[in-house]
Amino acid sequence: MRESLKYFNFFKNLYEQNLRSKFQKDSFIISNLPYLEQAIEKTRKAFIENLSFSFCESCAKRGIKCCGEGIEWKLSISEFMLNLMLVERRNETLNFNIEKLEDCLFLGEKGCNLILVPLFCRNFFCEDLSRFLGKQKLRNIQQAMEDETVLSFKLSDYITRNYLLKEG
Repeated sequence: MRESLKYFNFFKNLYEQNLRSKFQKDSFIISNLPYLEQAIEKTRKAFIENLSFSFCESCAKRGIKCCGEGIEWKLSISEFMLNLMLVERRNETLNFNIEKLEDCLFLGEKGCNLILVPLFCRNFFCEDLSRFLGKQKLRNIQQAMEDETVLSFKLSDYITRNYLLKEG
């Protein structure tokens, strides 16, 4: 079994058995999640409007993927916890890639299965994509990501300090 799968399953079980009920009662988390969702949507729209997603999709159809094995380790546990909360708010499930071991654990048929993508991945623009976008479109995307970056850091830091460091 893939080491990262065991790792993230451990934290998923910790969330489901212990942390979910605590998070649902935490006013800081509950009050900030809707703002994070709005910020994620703003980022997603910027990627769509500036054709970044379609560019990456065309590469993937040709077998070119930047989301290789091991990239999942860029996702912090607190970001993973945020993803579990966001998935539940949408009544969805978070699927792991258990078939294509050469790909990221979170890479699905339509791209990333995460709602809150790790900052490393959000900020990765390969040379071809950067050239395709040009400076203005790249700047547009980066500016749109600002709220998501700030809010995700704020919530991740809060979760780490108030829950994860106390758990261990």
